[in-house]
Parts: sequence; C-alpha cells; structure tokens
Amino acid sequence: MTHDHVEASVREIHVVHGPGESWRVREGGQILASSSYRLRAHAMAFARAVAFQVHADMIVHDRSGGRTRHGRASLSYPTSLD
Repeated sequence: MTHDHVEASVREIHVVHGPGESWRVREGGQILASSSYRLRAHAMAFARAVAFQVHADMIVHDRSGGRTRHGRASLSYPTSLD
C-alpha cells in the first residue's frame, strides 16, 4: 500500500538499508534496535511489532530509494487463534 499524502501527526517506523547488507529500524533519526538485521524480512517483523504497539505506520525503504507505506490498520495481529 503506497500513499503520497499522509497526515503530519502520524508516527512512522522506518525499515532502512544500513551499512553493508544490513537493514535497520528507526523512528525519526533514531535507530530503535541496537543491532542490525541481515534480512529485510527480520527488520520488517520487528518494525511491524513496534509500529503496531505504538500505533504508527510502517515505511519500508528499498535499496533503490523507493518506499512503501503500510498503514496502521494493515499491521494488526490475530487476537485469537481459534
């Protein structure tokens, strides 16, 4: 899901390409995890959990500079496994 216009008050958790082949999770300019992730999927899983907890959108950046926004509503987890 990609949107160009978003309210300024929405918190954003970003998955960004780090040094080498690593991926990092950040909010604003601050890295949220002290370690980097070897796989983007692992960074995305951590970012999804953080974004869900703090009611934020998740923005996933790719190596070429593109980005995809995942709105808060799409970050839900099942409340029951029945």
